[in-house]
Amino acid sequence: MNDMIVNAEVKSDDVQVKDAKAYELRPLVASDMGSICKIITAIGIRQFKECFDVDQLLEDQEDKGEKKINIEKIGFNVIIANIPKAEGEIQAFLSSLTGLKLQEIKKIPFADYGEMIIEVVTKEEFQDFFKRVMKLFNR
Repeated sequence: MNDMIVNAEVKSDDVQVKDAKAYELRPLVASDMGSICKIITAIGIRQFKECFDVDQLLEDQEDKGEKKINIEKIGFNVIIANIPKAEGEIQAFLSSLTGLKLQEIKKIPFADYGEMIIEVVTKEEFQDFFKRVMKLFNR
């Protein structure tokens, strides 16, 4: 199943398309592992591992009254917090997922760029990858 992001501008109660161009996110595949590893390396393995400390995450969730770890939220926070360290790698990865040229990714409006990142980290296969990473880091 492909996810789509469409640039839209809200005026009054209806949504009008500002730009007819849509971005399709292709499914994640084995060859994306290299791009994901480049992002993790740019962030820093130690810092990345700390983001997935299950005991700490569970403790934080209990403090907030939540019962499970939100992988989506962790993935988004890790990416957003580390954009300065991994910006080039993130943009190259998004380019690969959307089929857009790197320069096109760099020119996407700010809000749409954030939405694209959200679409990626909420993909089921992305969340599955991070769940497995958590298991690996917490052995």
